[in-house]
Amino acid sequence: MQPFTTLTAVAAPIDIAKIDTGVILPGRFMRIRRIPGVADYANAFVHDLRFDENDQPRADFVLNLPAYRGAGILVTGIDFGCGSSREGAACAVLDFGVRALIGPGFGDVFAANCLQNGIVPAVLPIEVVQDLWRQLKATPGAQITVDLASQTVAAPDGTRHAFEIDATRKERLLKGLDDVGVTLEHLPQIEAFEDAYRERMPWLANKI
Repeated sequence: MQPFTTLTAVAAPIDIAKIDTGVILPGRFMRIRRIPGVADYANAFVHDLRFDENDQPRADFVLNLPAYRGAGILVTGIDFGCGSSREGAACAVLDFGVRALIGPGFGDVFAANCLQNGIVPAVLPIEVVQDLWRQLKATPGAQITVDLASQTVAAPDGTRHAFEIDATRKERLLKGLDDVGVTLEHLPQIEAFEDAYRERMPWLANKI
């Protein structure tokens, strides 16, 4: 997982409420074997919002507008990521190139999956989110900065807004550690325990 410290990127306003995980990653795409760097969910991300029934880009959808292409931050509506617990939804966000989400609230499991995959879900008051939408629409292509260390979001007009994040999750994001990475930090102790275990009970080790 890539560490997250500070991200300054083009931000896209997606002011649609309750975009659930089935919209973020439609179920038919879950059959794809995701291999980062080889096969991913970038095309699947909110596919049915981005494309019509003939698989042609919807000209009026925000992520298809030239100014917002390549956006690294999304400013979302209420309950973005509600619905099923599919982790692939967070992977689709990441594969599309987005490392931070800003919104008035996210589905609990989806937010946890985002944190596990290196994506910051920053919750701000709805009034602030609405103002960010206004600024981003007024100046397409404007950038936002998400500073994890200071737990702040800097709007296009320079205004800073603080957000809360669990201290443990924050530390892991700053270090680029998922659950496996945290475990591997203790690899020497784990290996030492296994060696001692085999010495004490070699008859068990021989059966494994």
